Amino acid sequence: MMNRLILLVLVCTLASCSRRSESQLYHEGMAAEEQKDMTTALARYGEAVEKYPATAYAESSLYRTAMIHMNAGGDKHPAVDAQLRFCTLFPQSSNAPSMLFLAAFTYNNDLHNIDSARLLYGQFLEKYPGSELATSAQFELETLGKSPDEYLRSRADTTTVTPK
Repeated sequence: MMNRLILLVLVCTLASCSRRSESQLYHEGMAAEEQKDMTTALARYGEAVEKYPATAYAESSLYRTAMIHMNAGGDKHPAVDAQLRFCTLFPQSSNAPSMLFLAAFTYNNDLHNIDSARLLYGQFLEKYPGSELATSAQFELETLGKSPDEYLRSRADTTTVTPK
């Protein structure tokens, strides 16, 4: 009898854990993030996105996932993956332009993949020409693969003043 009671409690506990709402998962992720437990935060955010992909909590969870990976040391591929996934899942979000820009910026500055950066900056300018980040994206495109000296020389060549 006691074994059945323990088994019943265990099954109920597991069932209730697996049925956490998107709100619960998001808030558990936030709490873990505040405690600097990024592994748990990423797990809860990931679960919110997987189980409830069309919700505002999934959008916020994926945004937080991208930011955690951006701010973490080491490999930035997970950051780019999260940023691009965000743009795919939430193209109408007010955060989609910044996620696409950050993906291009990360490809250029952290992963040193100029071709991917060029492609994403081009997509950014095509999709969001009126964005406040458009000028920065254009500048980044113009300077891709150039050292500061090369960029300054190219600017000097185009701004030569003709004497009167």
